[in-house]
Formats: sequence, C-alpha cells, structure tokens
Amino acid sequence: MEELGWDYFDGGMNISIGGQVSSLEGIAQKRGFVVCQYKAKSEGDFPNHSMRQRIEREVAKRVREHLIVYVSHDEKTQVWQWVQRELGRPERVRTHDYHRGQAGELLVQKLERLSFALEEEEGLSIADVTGRVRAAFDVERVTKRFYERFKKEHEAFLTFLKDIPDVEMQRGYVSVMLNRLMFIYFIQKKGFLNGDTDYLRTNLSRSKAAGADRYYKTFLCPLFF
Repeated sequence: MEELGWDYFDGGMNISIGGQVSSLEGIAQKRGFVVCQYKAKSEGDFPNHSMRQRIEREVAKRVREHLIVYVSHDEKTQVWQWVQRELGRPERVRTHDYHRGQAGELLVQKLERLSFALEEEEGLSIADVTGRVRAAFDVERVTKRFYERFKKEHEAFLTFLKDIPDVEMQRGYVSVMLNRLMFIYFIQKKGFLNGDTDYLRTNLSRSKAAGADRYYKTFLCPLFF
C-alpha cells in the first residue's frame, strides 16, 4: 500500500466450484481494480492451470478487472495471474511464477509499473489502472515491440558506419554496440553509474557542449574498453 500507492480492500469472496468452496482474500484495490489472494490450505490444494481458469471465471462475475495471486500452503510458490480482456478478442491469460530462493528482480520490475504517485490520484480511472497492469504483465506485446524497435534502430545505425567494408562485420559491429549500450542503460537505471539514472544522455550532452561531438571516441570507447 505504502510503496505502490494502492488502497486497502477487505472484500474477500467465497466461490464454489464443483461443490468445493474456495476463499479469496482481498488485498488491495485501485479505482475498482481489485487484487486478491488465494492461499492454498495444503500441497494438494494449490490449483493447477485448469482450476485457476475456473476460479478466474467465477471471480470475474463479481469483479471484472482483477489480479489474483495464488500462494502455496508453505508460501514458497506464487503465481500472479491477470487476464487481458479486449472487445472482440479472446481472453488472454498472463501469469508470472515466483519461487522462493530465485531472484525477484523481474517481479519487482512488474510491480514498479503498478505504482501510483499522489499527484496522479485526481482523474485516475479504472482504465488507467488496467493499462498499468497490462504494461506490467502483457510481456508478449512488450517483447514483440522491443524486437521491432531493435531491428529498426539496427538498420538505422548501419547507415552511419564508415570504413567497415564487409556487410556481415558491419551487422555484427552494430549488434555488439547496441547490446553494450542496452547493458549500460540497464545498470544506469539502477543508479550504479555515478548515481545518475540518465548517465549516457548526461555525457552525450557534455560532449556536445564541449563544441565537438566526440561522444564515441572520448566517452564510449573508454567506457567500453
């Protein structure tokens, strides 16, 4: 609640599937978008994919937009499940599995997308909240967009190369450069480079301000090599 700016929600629900009653605890809500938790009572009680779909359909009858966190009885496993609903398209299930002991970085990155600042409260709608959840959990769309953009930038970069006669060497060089830049971009966002989360752009501006744009020779080459 404190970190992500969501509101408390105590509206738990009991749903019946095949004569078996399952309880879900309300965790949080934002503008009607609800997050609830299913806590397994035993090892055999943790729902498989098919059962999660049945639970999903029952919850959707009460709260259309929601996220369910399934937790194992020993709290060692979690499955975060969100269903994408778009008019005229089939529903798409998006899940993120987390197991105790593995790095939680990927899950944390998803949750960071779900944060709301105080100044965003005014005018915020359930559509805005759903959009944040989609951006966090619809990895397929993000991945496709990334590779499309990478290909576009790769081709653009090739047009600036000089003095590399072999086409395959050109493509290999551009791929290496873009991968290096993306790696630096990642660690700068963690604040690991001089505490500056915009480290690359800061030094680009400095290079241009010096009167001659020698960003590659005076900054990138020493940085990489």
